[in-house]
Amino acid sequence: MRWTTAALLRPITFVLAIVAAVVTGNRTDSFWYGLLAFFVAMGVGRVIGALVRSRPDRALSKAIWPVAATAYAFLFDALGIPPWATFFVAWIAASLTRAALPRQERRWTVTTTTRRIDLDELLP
Repeated sequence: MRWTTAALLRPITFVLAIVAAVVTGNRTDSFWYGLLAFFVAMGVGRVIGALVRSRPDRALSKAIWPVAATAYAFLFDALGIPPWATFFVAWIAASLTRAALPRQERRWTVTTTTRRIDLDELLP
């Protein structure tokens, strides 16, 4: 059920990200702020997907980039940097912030049993 809900949530978050980009672009009269809003909204959609799958640890690690990108965009806009430069600098700074924080290790589990293959099975 959780996987199905998360799969159905993806196109919805994509449409909402487009709406957020259009609204932000129209209000600020800047394509670059709208593009950054699209990527931030897609990142928030990934966080929501992780929460739907009952993975709060993953949701927290996925939330770092959208929050950092938003904070850096507000900061660089307040400093008077042009919108196109704000987009690139906020993107790079948010990516560096995400890379600076420790990542959780992926743990893979084997759900099948292994068995020895006999040569009679391989040869005709």
